[in-house]
This record gives sequence, structure tokens and C-alpha cells, in this order.
Amino acid sequence: MSYSSVAKSPLFKGAELHDNEKSESHLLKEITASHHLIRNNPLLRVGASRFRASCIGGGAKPVFDPELFSEAFIKRFQEWELYCDFYDNTNLAGVQALAVMTMLLDGSAFLVRRRTLHPIPLQIQVVSPLSLAIDLERTGSNSYVRGGILYAKNGKIKKYAFYKLPRDHPDFDEDSVNWLPAEDVIHLRDVVHVSQSTAQPWISPGADFAKQYQDNQTVEIKSRMKRVGQQVFALKEAEVSQTTAGPNSQKTPSKLVHHAGGVTFLNGVKEVKTASPAEIAGNYQEHNNQVLRMIAGLLGITYEMLTGDLTQVNYSSIRAGMINHRRLIGQLRDIMLGPAFNRVLGWFIDAYHLANTDGLPNYFENPYTYLNPTWIWPEWEEIDPLKAAKALVLEVQNDITSLEEISNSRGKTLDKHLDGVKRSQDAKQTRGIHDAPSTAIDDERSDDDDD
Repeated sequence: MSYSSVAKSPLFKGAELHDNEKSESHLLKEITASHHLIRNNPLLRVGASRFRASCIGGGAKPVFDPELFSEAFIKRFQEWELYCDFYDNTNLAGVQALAVMTMLLDGSAFLVRRRTLHPIPLQIQVVSPLSLAIDLERTGSNSYVRGGILYAKNGKIKKYAFYKLPRDHPDFDEDSVNWLPAEDVIHLRDVVHVSQSTAQPWISPGADFAKQYQDNQTVEIKSRMKRVGQQVFALKEAEVSQTTAGPNSQKTPSKLVHHAGGVTFLNGVKEVKTASPAEIAGNYQEHNNQVLRMIAGLLGITYEMLTGDLTQVNYSSIRAGMINHRRLIGQLRDIMLGPAFNRVLGWFIDAYHLANTDGLPNYFENPYTYLNPTWIWPEWEEIDPLKAAKALVLEVQNDITSLEEISNSRGKTLDKHLDGVKRSQDAKQTRGIHDAPSTAIDDERSDDDDD
């Protein structure tokens, strides 16, 4: 069925243009409310901060192959890392952390290349998707604009439209935008990211849970108020009427409660009952814990990381939870952050060629040789360091892993690692220091340790 036949069907016969505009306006309000609920909810911000600390930590660092990159290039890159933020607030690690935090809270993030007058004419700016002109739409024969993004005829992104001023600025204008080419923008997003709902992709479920948590707090406050001042029902004995009242006769009701100073008198009361509200129950704490578990699962972290509560964990459970969390982090690093940082490295190499005469050989003929370094992420602390160290020794002895892989994972090349070991051994021999004999340590745990 073609689009024209669908448009003429009875289903759309009574539809008008303003209906669609109303729905889009309502959708924008929901999106705005969603972001505000996330930003103003302390639990979600704590969870997002824990996720950021686990994912980024002290920042990812590239390991440059000395056969491809010169010492001068590596030195300039290390200097550029210190002032690469466009706002001059942090370094490259801070830019990475801010990008991940923005992606978690807002659903996605943009890394924008800004050309400056610094020795390396490049700085990185992190932009929220709220700055994207999502209301901007245009049609054309060879290209079209949808949601503030200019697409080519084949669907490839050509440009992004960002508002020149924030939405809360008094001179904000929806038609005043800056068009940035796709080569200057990196859009950090995933097919189903950690802050996206499958039922409502435009609203993050974190906002739903934030709203639910806020409603629960409101219920708890009301319940406490009712507990402080419980309602009192006074049941008065019925009076027997001796005569039948006429249709127009009215009996003046007697006053049941009299207040005299700080004393309350109840006239003719035979029994007093107190009423507890229905929502005052013993399962509120458990319900609140369930909300916390859902928020932790939403962010891809464990309940213990969100709350800091370690009373209900043992060695096996916390290890299983951390393994699942680290798998999620590893996937995010490999499929999203790594390729994005490779593009940032490409931006730096372009700026380096503009500021220096000694460029990289054959870079413009085959740039991909230089755009795939090994990114070193912060090393996770093991739950049992002694067992992890012994397992690493066994892997090296049985050729399961190599010293080069271990050196790269710790931010060094194999030559630098072996040179450092050689210098340490020579220094100890020069000073007459001998290694102490290793002693066997029994680190076997009993079955009681997992309880």
C-alpha cells in the first residue's frame, strides 16, 4: 500500500495539521520534563556518577607505537591533553567523563570540534542533545532535514543544527541555529543505551523511576502527617425520639466536641476509635528498595554501588554482580567510546599538521594506520588481588597471555616495560640489594567465606 492510498483512507480522513502539531508540542514537554526529573533526582545522579567513575575513572589513554609516532608527536599530544576542553575547565579525561555523564542523563551526547588559536588549534566541546534543533524540519529533492539533522538523499548525515542560545535565554530564537558539518561532530549514542526506554524511546526510564520515587516520597510524607494527627471518630449513643417530627421540622444537632483551653470534652461518647490511613503499611521500605534496585538496573550498576549498602552481599554475589557490570562497561568502551576517541585522535592529527612542519609519513594517503591505537582504560581493582595475581602468573607461564598484552593494558609498550625492569635489577645489584625468597602463602578460602 502506498503512502498516498494510506493518506486517503478513512483512518486519516478527519485528521488535521494542528493535531500533529499538538502531539509534537506535548512530546517536547514530556522530553523536557523527563530531563528535568533526571537532573533533579539525587539517586539517579549518584548512580550515573558511579557508572562514570567505573567506566572512565582517570580517563582512557592511547598507547602510541614508537615505529609510527615520533617522540615530538607524543609530547605534543600529552601537552594538548591538558587544555583540550573548550571551556578550559578540565583535561581530556574530564571531557571523556563529561561526555559519558551527558550520554547517561540526556540519552546521548555530542563531541564538537572547535578550532582555536592555541598552539594546537583544536579543542573539544561536549554538547547536550537539548541544544539540537529538533523542531527544525525541511523537505527537499536531494536532501532533507529531520530533527535538526541534514541528511543526504541516501540517508547519510551531512550537518547538525544547534541552537545559538540556550532555551532559557531571554533572546532565544528557534530559527537561530548554527550548522556544523558532520566531520566536526561525534554523536555518542547506542542502539539501546543505558538511559533509553524501549516502550518510549524519547523518554528515558530514569525519569519514570524518578517520578515514581518522587510520588512515593509524597505518599510517605502524607502518611507521616496522618500518623502524627490521627483522625478520631467519636460514636455517640443514639437518642430515641418520643414524637414523630413533622416534614418541615428540623432538629438542632447537639455539639459533640467542646474545646475548653487545652482540654477537649466529648459529650455522650461511648467509644473512641483511631483510624490509620490505608497507605501506612509495613511494606513501604521494601517497595522503596525495589525502586532503588530498578534504578540501579537501569543504569547498569549494582544495588550496592548505588546505595553503598553491603549488608546483604557475600563474596560470590558481589563478584557475580561486578562481572556483569564490567561486561556492560567493556561493551560500551569497545563499540562506542573507542571509535569516538579514534576520531578525536584524527582531529588532533589534522590540527598537528597545521601547526607543525614534521607531519606523520603517508598519513593523508592511508590515515587508518594511525587511527587505531590501543586505548588503555583504568585498571579495575580485583576483589581478591592475591588470587588475581596468581592467575596472571599462570596465564603467562602457560602462554595464555603475553607480557606485551599485560604491558599494553597498563599503559606501556613492551620495550618500556622491559627497560624499566632491567633498570630496576641493575640498580638493586649496584646497591647490593638481593630479592627476598618468596614464601608460599595459603590463600585458600573455606566454604564459610561465601556465606
